[in-house]
Amino acid sequence: MNIADGLRINSWRYPERVAAVFEGKEITYEVMNSRANRLAHAMRKQGFKRQEKIGILMYNNTEFLEIYHGLSRIGVISVPINFRLVPSEVEYVINNSDSSGVIVGYELLDRVNVNNLPQVRKDQVYVVGPADKVPQGLRHYEELLEGQPDNEPSDVDTCEEDIFFFGYTSGTTGFPKGAMNTQRGILDIIKNVFVRTAGKPHIDLSQRVLLAIIPICHSNSVWATLITFWCGGTNVIMPSGKFDPEKVLQLIQDYKVTTTSMVPTMITRILELPDDVKNQYNMASLSSLGSSSAPLLTKTKEEALEFFKNARFSEGYGSTETGALTTLRHRDQRRKVRSIGQPNPGIDIKLVDEQGQVVTEPNKQGVLWAKARSAFIGYYKDPEKTKQSIDGEWVTAGDVAFFDEEGYYYLADRKHDMIISGGENIYPAEIEEAIMKMPEVSEVAVIGVPHPQWGEEVKALVVRREGAEITAEDVLEFCKQNLAGYKRPRTVEFRDDFPRTATGKVLKRLLREPYWKGQERQI
Repeated sequence: MNIADGLRINSWRYPERVAAVFEGKEITYEVMNSRANRLAHAMRKQGFKRQEKIGILMYNNTEFLEIYHGLSRIGVISVPINFRLVPSEVEYVINNSDSSGVIVGYELLDRVNVNNLPQVRKDQVYVVGPADKVPQGLRHYEELLEGQPDNEPSDVDTCEEDIFFFGYTSGTTGFPKGAMNTQRGILDIIKNVFVRTAGKPHIDLSQRVLLAIIPICHSNSVWATLITFWCGGTNVIMPSGKFDPEKVLQLIQDYKVTTTSMVPTMITRILELPDDVKNQYNMASLSSLGSSSAPLLTKTKEEALEFFKNARFSEGYGSTETGALTTLRHRDQRRKVRSIGQPNPGIDIKLVDEQGQVVTEPNKQGVLWAKARSAFIGYYKDPEKTKQSIDGEWVTAGDVAFFDEEGYYYLADRKHDMIISGGENIYPAEIEEAIMKMPEVSEVAVIGVPHPQWGEEVKALVVRREGAEITAEDVLEFCKQNLAGYKRPRTVEFRDDFPRTATGKVLKRLLREPYWKGQERQI
């Protein structure tokens, strides 16, 4: 099977049904399937072969979805790139992934300098948007599709073991890593939805209307939108950029959205709207609401359950590396407040303590490992990090957890110091490496501290070089030039030294403690 089969099958079953909506423009299953096929033919004629890579840098739009399907049909690997990255970070992802082509939205052309992409020819950069926005020498995406056949490509040798996309995660050693996700892994996530809803007459998946709020370059939206295509439902695409909480409510009402997934920050922003604003919208159609990527505060959860009163509320845990692992279902929301739930069908989980032993007792902590068909197969060109994250059939993202007497899991800590701010994963090492390029800095430690809206915000603790004069504003300005906005520290403090282990390693746990004291959660 191929990821793109869902769109193909439902283009036969429901040719006139709306497959996707963006900014009021609707595209049917028949049309989207045709465009995906035309892209597949075009890319084959351009010389792209099975398992070659193409970088995709765009804001949310319907083209993003057809690109995933078109490339999948000829076995070409999609490399979605976070639009929040600065040019040097974008170039790193394209070069590290060995992408030989780039599809870019015209609004983001300033992030792509072909001169810094040795594997990409100028005529292999395809621009999505108005024709008059395409710079000389680059190719217009629509021109690429013109005149191509819209039938299914024939004689294409693809299989479920093929890699579908690289999910780039921030690096614990300063550089992002490309997590290789297979067709089989994503198909298993899709299958899981059908398994979980089988025999439930009140759920008609063919009537699914998803509001895709999270950027389509993220794994969460990749999974969710593909599930919708396999159901024969409709994907309503939220514009990227500045989050508009009232726009969410308007889209839910206007398109009778049945399901959506948000990060806690988004839910908080909606609930903070004045009552006379948010109560004017009809939320009756929303029957399912998911929260993921970061813990949800109890107060926020209670308010969400009250406002979205027709929705079955769930919280999920997973990662680009592992896929979707656990779910805390609606019935357990008030009973197991801080839990991440229980394993999804077909998922095995174990906790491994510091001595390498499997945890068998409730409330004992250990690193969470999962055995799942949805898991990634390793980091591209990084065997050392792959070895740390994969052990035979078992994979880990490094989170520390425990389970209670009923087998419900809870996150306790992040082994690799990861920060989650507004649903974005941020690794301190990447920020520390950038700040250490400042000649006035002797040492730096980056930690996450509580933030009422974003969950966590980034704080940099800096030790100056002897005799150096440097201010917090200097550090923040330097970061502005070298890091994506969501990765930049919001505050900087100067220290004389850091607490350390006997071997000299900085004890970030002790650095974090004063800021998290008295908080409901510790991550």
